[in-house]
Amino acid sequence: MWTAIGISLVISILSIPIIIKICKRYSLYDPVNARKIHTGNIPRLGGVGIIASYIVGLLVYSIALRQMSFPRIFPIFIASLIIFVFGIFDDVYEMKARHKLPAQIIATLIVILNGYEFRQIFDWVLPRWLSIPLSSGWMLGIINAYNLIDGLDGLCGSLSFLTMLVLGILFRTFSDPLAGIFFILAAALFGFLVYNWPPAKIFMGDGGSQFMGFMIASAPLYFSAGALEYNKFLIMLVLVSIPMMDTIAAIWRRLRDHYPIFRPDRAHLHHKLLNIGFTRVQAMILLVAMQMLLCSVVYIISHMEKTISTLFLGIAYAFMIFFFTVVHYTNRAVNRRYKRKEASESTQDDF
Repeated sequence: MWTAIGISLVISILSIPIIIKICKRYSLYDPVNARKIHTGNIPRLGGVGIIASYIVGLLVYSIALRQMSFPRIFPIFIASLIIFVFGIFDDVYEMKARHKLPAQIIATLIVILNGYEFRQIFDWVLPRWLSIPLSSGWMLGIINAYNLIDGLDGLCGSLSFLTMLVLGILFRTFSDPLAGIFFILAAALFGFLVYNWPPAKIFMGDGGSQFMGFMIASAPLYFSAGALEYNKFLIMLVLVSIPMMDTIAAIWRRLRDHYPIFRPDRAHLHHKLLNIGFTRVQAMILLVAMQMLLCSVVYIISHMEKTISTLFLGIAYAFMIFFFTVVHYTNRAVNRRYKRKEASESTQDDF
């Protein structure tokens, strides 16, 4: 496993500069518009380097560990490639959101129809009529949540890296060889972050962010461990709380204002932090530090009795709701001050 991890890391570090040169040669840059934070021409195909490194590392791992049951995750692998390929098309040809959704639905169906789904929440065994729509909605939501949170240098990559790392540790704790999959992908992400850390030289693009969302969303559907099964759904809610809550807020905001759900805006969590007064680096570090805290909580509770762990997970999730609420109302107060100031200046100009 460690050999595969090392290979994934090295290939990622060495391949990203090549991808940057290719993007510059063919002008494959992330577009600058009113809702984007960055300026200048930034290559946007970092996901190619991440996934290529991951696949090579995975092949090495599968060869070295012949007894590993890779047919177990074959549907996941195929579905993830569909997500990645359509994400790359989006990076190159700027597809509209409604055109990306069918590919996400197909990938989700591949996973669900092969029997991967949430089977219980706490002690409640879910009936099929509920587990299938719940699992499908979960996957589609998280895929797009990681796509939407990819708005600051280093943010989506860092959140994904920390989540992959703690998932690998959880799998490893229960002696599941699939732990290597998450460590290999974490290594590929770390190599990418060398170039994506502020100021970013390259972005992972939709291909990378949607792939990360898919891999994280699919993990609990094929991961089953008796000690964690009771709280598995709550564990995942805590791990993805930053992108998930940001996406829920975006959907509510657009429905409230009678805008299309897929219409982009500048009111995501990172936009609000910048509006409040954080710099880009400060906002990114704050969110990454919070993700580190959430991952630490998940690791600690994995060694606790299930009732106590449920309590701590509930507190962690409630804390994230509180954090989003504080940011929301602080941002609203700042906007009101700006509007009063502009109105005052306009009145003075009239006189």
